[in-house]
Order: sequence, then structure tokens, then C-alpha cells
Amino acid sequence: MSDNWIVRREEFRSITDLLSVLSNRPNNDIMRHEHSSSDNGNSRWYGTNSMSEAIKIMGEGYKDAIVQMKQRLEESIKINSKDYADVNHPVPHSAIVGYIPNVPNAIRGVPQSMISVDRKPMKRKTLQIMYSVGGSCQESREYFEKAGIALLTAVDLIERSGVQTCIDLAFFTGCESIPGGREATFPTVRIKNYGERFSLQKVSFPLVHTSMFRRIGFKWLETTPVITGDFTGGYGRPLNSRECDEAYSKLCSANANYLSVAWINENDCDVKKILEKLGVVS
Repeated sequence: MSDNWIVRREEFRSITDLLSVLSNRPNNDIMRHEHSSSDNGNSRWYGTNSMSEAIKIMGEGYKDAIVQMKQRLEESIKINSKDYADVNHPVPHSAIVGYIPNVPNAIRGVPQSMISVDRKPMKRKTLQIMYSVGGSCQESREYFEKAGIALLTAVDLIERSGVQTCIDLAFFTGCESIPGGREATFPTVRIKNYGERFSLQKVSFPLVHTSMFRRIGFKWLETTPVITGDFTGGYGRPLNSRECDEAYSKLCSANANYLSVAWINENDCDVKKILEKLGVVS
């Protein structure tokens, strides 16, 4: 991404805020004849049959995939158990001093008759994560789902360690030509706040479902007032991993940690690499 790139961002406080805005503003002048977000059919590509179905699933949670996702999460957590051991979390053990008696040891007269807890030094107590989804029309649903599940696994491990996370989703990263350069889009929505319980059901749709990009993202592009480039027809092209990184660096806080669906797939959906990139293990 060179200096003649302009990055357009629109921020939403929550999914509720996002849906409220999208449902109450008309198409912009550039996309006034485009309505791909509301096309019916081709559910394999969209992931849903209609926009109303996508909104319904978003509100209820991606229930059809929850059971499978929980199973894959559990399997991945077992596989990545060593990585979990590397993330700060309490480790109970018997010691001479502690916060509660170890009754069996005390009865036997063992010196280590108290239960103590050691904690590994924490690099940080909170973690801001920015995750972008987007891909070409040739990408399969599995491309999005595998990356989303890998990220969910990493976040679950981090939350279990006692580190609070917030997650912002860049749900339509794309670009198109403008006079003298290119214009990139970077709309974001907060899908999890610090201190908010990590709910797989709540975050499953925005992180995993293809309709988050191919319906909600398309609807955003059709209605947003921030674009100036000619996105009509093909809805622009997706940003690659390098371009996503550069767009993020132009707009976002240095405190946030950025990942894209492209980067996760390029790294084989490896949970250990995600944890390393997020700086919670070395």
C-alpha cells in the first residue's frame, strides 16, 4: 500500500448499533443501483438465503455451527494445551505457606500442608484484538470458518488465563481505484468488550459466518457515505494480508493487535502462531 492509498473507516459501537444504522439509511450515490447484499438464493456462497435470515442468525447466534465449533474448540485446546500452559494462569500446589490448608498433608504431618498459588508474570492484563474478514468470491465458507475457529480457540485460551479481551471486527476490507490512487475500506464493529463474558454464541456469527462479509459487509458498502471510489458491480477487490496490515497501521491504535482471515489462513490456522502474534506467548 503506497502513499496514494486512502483508507476509509466507519466505527460502530456494537452489532445493535451497526444493524440500526444499516436498516435506516439508503444506498449511497455510488452504489445506488447495487443490492447484492439482499440477493436471494445461492446460500452456499452467501451462507444464508436472504439478508433477513442473516440478521436473524446474527441475533440468535450461529446455532447450527455451535455444537461443531465447541467440539473443534475442545479438540484444538487439547492439541494446544502446552500453549495454554505458557499463558499466565493460576497454578495451585502444596507449600509451607498458603491461603487454605491441605488437610490430607496436615493429617500426615507433611510440611507442605498449605495450598498456595503461583502465577507466571503477566505481560498484560487486557488485550485489544482487531480482526478483519474479507476474501475473493472464489473463497469457500471453510476459508472463513477455519480461520474464525482458530481465532476463537486462541481467545478462549487467553480468557481462561485471566486476561480480558476486547474484539473489534473489520467486516469489509476491500479497495477500488480513485483518481490518482486507490481507496481502501475498513469499517469496524465492537463485538466483545473488556470484562464481558466470552460467549461463543454471541461472537460465532461475526467471526465465522460468511454472511458477515457477504451480506452485512456488502450492505455497509451499499449505504456508507464515506466512499468515493467506483465500487459498483464487483464491490471492489479484497485486501491481501500485507495491505490489511498497512491499512490497519494507518488507522488504528498501537495498543491493538491486528489479525486478518488472510494471515491466519496463510499460517495454516495455527493457534500457537496466533498466540505469538498477539504477544501472550513467546
